[in-house]
Parts: sequence; C-alpha cells; structure tokens
Amino acid sequence: MKNKLTHNLGLKILAVMVAIILWMIAVDINDPVDKTVYYNVPVQMTNTSVLTGQNKTYKVKDNTDSVKVTVQAPKSVLSSITRDNITVKADCTKLTDADEIPIEIGVNNEWLEKNIENIQIDKKNLLLDIEDKKTKQLRIEVVKTGTLPDGYVTGKISTETNMMSISGPESAVAPVVRAVAEVSMDSVTSNVEIEIQIRLLDEMGEEISSSDIKKSIDSVKVTVPILKTKEVAVSYSTYGTPEDGYALTGTVTSSADTILIAGKESTIKDITEIVIPASELDVTDAKENVISVVDIRKHLPTDVSLGDSSFDGKVTLTAEIEPIRRKTIIFSTDVIQILNVPEGWTAEAVADQEARLSISGLQRNLNEVSDATITPHCDVSTLLDADGNLSAGEQEIVIKFILPDTVRQVEPVNVFIRLTPNTEG
Repeated sequence: MKNKLTHNLGLKILAVMVAIILWMIAVDINDPVDKTVYYNVPVQMTNTSVLTGQNKTYKVKDNTDSVKVTVQAPKSVLSSITRDNITVKADCTKLTDADEIPIEIGVNNEWLEKNIENIQIDKKNLLLDIEDKKTKQLRIEVVKTGTLPDGYVTGKISTETNMMSISGPESAVAPVVRAVAEVSMDSVTSNVEIEIQIRLLDEMGEEISSSDIKKSIDSVKVTVPILKTKEVAVSYSTYGTPEDGYALTGTVTSSADTILIAGKESTIKDITEIVIPASELDVTDAKENVISVVDIRKHLPTDVSLGDSSFDGKVTLTAEIEPIRRKTIIFSTDVIQILNVPEGWTAEAVADQEARLSISGLQRNLNEVSDATITPHCDVSTLLDADGNLSAGEQEIVIKFILPDTVRQVEPVNVFIRLTPNTEG
C-alpha cells in the first residue's frame, strides 16, 4: 500500500493542484451568490425638525439606532460593496402614534443596487422616547465647604455670572432646583480665585447628572475675598430731652456691647469702636422707655463689614425714662449748721419753726435722700450790710443743703435765726 501511495508522487500532487485551479476557474465563471453581514450600522435620523420645531425632545430607546445589515449578492458584487455604500435612515415625518419610525435600507450606488439580490436589517423601527422640552433659569449659588483658620472670614463672594439655564426633557429638568459651585475654605488665608464646575441638585440636595440635560455653562469663575477679623466696642448715646416731668434714668443699654468686624488687616488695625450716632436714639418728648433697632452696618467704616455671618447687624438700644417725682423732707431747725458767725456774736435758730425741703427727681434717687443726708446749713456772712455790719435780733436767712446731683431742690427754704452780740461782763 505504501508503494502504491508514493508511486509517482509528484504527478499525483500536480493533479490535485490542477483540480483546485480548475474548480476556482469554474466558480469564477459561474459567480455564485454569497452574503456579507455588517454589524452596528448607524441609523441616520432625517427631518428631526419635525420634533424640535414642536419644542419636543427625543431619545432613542433600546439601541434601535444601530442595525445589523445582511447583503446577498454575487461574489463579484459583494467584493465591491463597503459599509459606506449602505444607507440606513429613519424619516421623522413618518413618526407613528406609538413613537416609532420605520427604518429604511438602501444602497447609494445604482449599479450595486441593481445587482444585489437581497438586503435585510434586523430591526424594522427606530423607537423613540419623546417628551416636552423644558427650559429653566437657575441662580448660581456659591457654597463654601471646610473651615477657615481662626481670625479669618470670607468677604462678599462674586461670580463671573450668577445665572445659568438648563434645558432638556421635562422629566430630567423638572427635579433640578439648585445650581451650586462648591469652594473649599480649608486652611485658606488669602483671596481665592478659581474656576468651579457647576453641580445641579434636587430639593433633597442630591446631585442630578443626567446626560439629557444641556447646560448653558458648565463652570463658573468664583472670587472669594479673605478678610481678617477683630472684636471692637459699640459706642452709643442719646439725643434730645424727654417731655417735662420725665427724665432719663441714666441707664442706656445695647443688645451688643461688642461686635466682630472684618476687613483688610491694614484697614481694621486702628479701629477700636463703632460709634452709633446719638440721633439713632432720639428721646425728645418721650414719656416712656425709648427702644431703637439700629442696623449697625450703616455705621461701619468704608471697606469694613461684619465678621460674624450669623449676626444680621441689628442692634437694639434702650433708653430708660421715668417720671420725675417730688419729695418733702421735714427737718428740725436744731440741726441747721450756722456758719461764718462773726467774732463777738452768737447765732441760733429761732425755736418752733417748721422747716421743709422739697426736692424732685427719679423715685430711685429720691429714696436715697433723707433728713439724715441733707446737712442743712446757712451762712451768716450773707446778712452783712454794705459796711460789713450785722443787725441784732431775728433775721431771715436762706438754708442750703448738700444734695446728690441726681435730685434738685424745688424751692428755697428760709428760716429765722437770732443774732445776739456778746456782752462782756
């Protein structure tokens, strides 16, 4: 058997090769039909203005915008076909009530089209998800994260633009309620200027990152001034006079005796107090406590702001006002101190006189004055005539008192003293 197989081996190999060549010639002459498959051929949508012109948005469903194309044709024709010769279209004017568009297949070469025996696609319709288009305007919020070092606060934050618009399917756009740009304040001690991506948030603060939403801008330039802080005193006073019969108690209070201010270090270093003008607490003709709420921001120096973001700048000033009352103190003439009695004379208060002192003031001040504190006294030198002489006998004289500044004497008090010259015995 081995000898039979190897006998005339060269002729046998030559015979096989001739047979193959003859078969190939026969096939080429007959040009048999074959097929080629093209995968992921894109579907071109035409006349989309039919949808966009009605303020609609659309989205392809179930990956129906790409198809598998199978072409059957003679081998000679197949060899001339490329993917570029195949056209797959969906005409939006043929949209059905079910939001489907028939997919049409074609060939962009007339000769190829005539010689192709069959061309098929694996999908009949392009499926769309169609919604009303919604546009929304949003104010861009700058949100600070992190914590500045002690003694620093942020100034007025500015953005290159403070508004943006978004558009897209209503279902995607409607949940968006905020547009934020977050900037970190950790360990920052100098001004910040940075380009920040804008994030869209829903009402719960969750980020919405739908690819269906188109933004007018994706990022915004943010400038954050960093300011130094300092605690300073608040100075205040009153203006005007209460109505007759009423007086200031002397007690004026403020809801804030110190405030935190912020500014450049060179600006605030010499500031020790913020002065609220007296005109802000006008007590003219008042009969009761005067309360005034003052926005202290109006009285801050240029380029200085409040350093506490939780403080709204409102300071409440209160001036206490009470009615003026009167008090009568009856005292014995025996306690009157008679001063400056000339040598050779004796002076004493006439007995059985009624001495009354009327004073006025706030009740709290009147309560501190009694017959034990007034120290009544008179000055005999006021009775001297032009020549410096005294007249013996009973003389009327003005009594003076030592009174606190918080009360005043209503009317003069006069008593009689008896002046007697000394007799040498």
